[in-house]
Amino acid sequence: MTRRTLLRSLLVMLASGLIALVIVRSRSAATAAGPPVPWSDPRVERDLDAIRMDTLRVLVLSDPLTWEQRPQAQSGLEWELLERIARRLDVPVKAVPLAHPDSLWMALQEGRGDIIAAQLTPRADHARWVHFSRPYRSVRPVVATVYQRNTPKGKAKVGPALDSVLMAVASPFRSPAYPLNSTLCPIGPDPAKGPHTTEELFTALLLGKSNAAVVSDAHAALEAARTPLLSFSDPVGPPVDLCFAIRRNGPALQKALNELLEEEERTGNLALMMSAYRAKGRAVQQRLRAERSIPIAGDSVSPYDAIFRSFAGGLTWDWHLLVAMAYQESRFDSTAESNKGAFGIMQFMPRTAERMGLGADHAVDAHIAAAVRYINKLDTLWRRAVPDPTQRLRFVLASYNAGPGHIIDAQRLAEQQGLDHRRWEGHVERTVLLLARPQWYTRPDMRNGYCKGSQVFHYVRDVVNMYNQLTRAMPKLPANASAEAAVPEAAALLPVPEQGADELP
Repeated sequence: MTRRTLLRSLLVMLASGLIALVIVRSRSAATAAGPPVPWSDPRVERDLDAIRMDTLRVLVLSDPLTWEQRPQAQSGLEWELLERIARRLDVPVKAVPLAHPDSLWMALQEGRGDIIAAQLTPRADHARWVHFSRPYRSVRPVVATVYQRNTPKGKAKVGPALDSVLMAVASPFRSPAYPLNSTLCPIGPDPAKGPHTTEELFTALLLGKSNAAVVSDAHAALEAARTPLLSFSDPVGPPVDLCFAIRRNGPALQKALNELLEEEERTGNLALMMSAYRAKGRAVQQRLRAERSIPIAGDSVSPYDAIFRSFAGGLTWDWHLLVAMAYQESRFDSTAESNKGAFGIMQFMPRTAERMGLGADHAVDAHIAAAVRYINKLDTLWRRAVPDPTQRLRFVLASYNAGPGHIIDAQRLAEQQGLDHRRWEGHVERTVLLLARPQWYTRPDMRNGYCKGSQVFHYVRDVVNMYNQLTRAMPKLPANASAEAAVPEAAALLPVPEQGADELP
């Protein structure tokens, strides 16, 4: 064989090997990229110029950190950020809510939306279909669990064992390539088994349908205040970036979006917006705080002990209940006035005070007497629905704090969701927390709208604990003590409005 022939053979073999290598790599790349999908390519030509002549349409999933529809308003961190950017672009903006995260991609490619806002992370497999904006923040995964009551005071334990942990289909940590700590939180590989959004995860936790879920530390920072039943772990994985998605044929929109995101970050506006979606003054990992206690000096608690004692026998419960409520409401300050208009030692709202025949200029004993009448009316209201006096006390206290209408809504919701509507702890206290969430309090059968459920949750818990503390530490009056005979003169002279319990505010 000549030297030239040998060289030719070597070149042919080398070329054949290179061709084979290219084929193998292309097949491997195709396999890694996954099968073709209908939403892989844009189906419209619609960049920034066309959007300026129309409306910037934002595809969203319902979530407090993305977008939420409230009565006569829209909120959500990503939505508010894009609203600011739309104003800078001088273009109208409209939210286009979708129910399932998988619907976002086709809606974008078909032009039903121009930007996807769904707390997306720039996954390599999704980058085949869309372009991503620059990141606007990063988040880390934490495990949310429900507080367990049978633990020492102030030591809320996260449990039970994490053998079943949910993760939302739309979670930024759902990527197969993400290195989640599977030892701490074993996640099932099938995304169809989980709720679609993080908001649905929190609902599942509150209703007792799940024991634990993986959420972002940004969600934990928001929920630490409004959902006190939940505890959050330390991070269980590295941070991921969050960004927005745009069609691949929208370079002008992508450029403008990136420039304005960079400006919002540089000027500090973005940090200010994110701080509005974080619990104030509370560590994300903080456990449920200990129940409030009341200071007792000998056999005295307040300057008004004699007045409180005078109502012994006038309530279904002991007079110590009035002491606990007065301490929780005003710290025994007869001149206290809240920023919402509640006044006096028992913090009556003006409308309720008027119905109880109480004026702001009445003496302390008149305020306490009005509170006794109001508590008795609430007791009558709940007597049939909650026969057990121990449980009924919780419903009466919740109604005193938030108004009976909200608690009736929470009780109705508990029954609809398969919880015990006659029990507070672990049941109705969970659904009252749901009434702070738009998708629940805007339902037609929730007749009284938004309720700050976390405030009600803590109020009931604190007053019950102080009441139990007082009944253990202080003597009770004789069982045959007459409340009517003991009512001070000023309180006895207060007019009692004629109205039924069903007319309560």
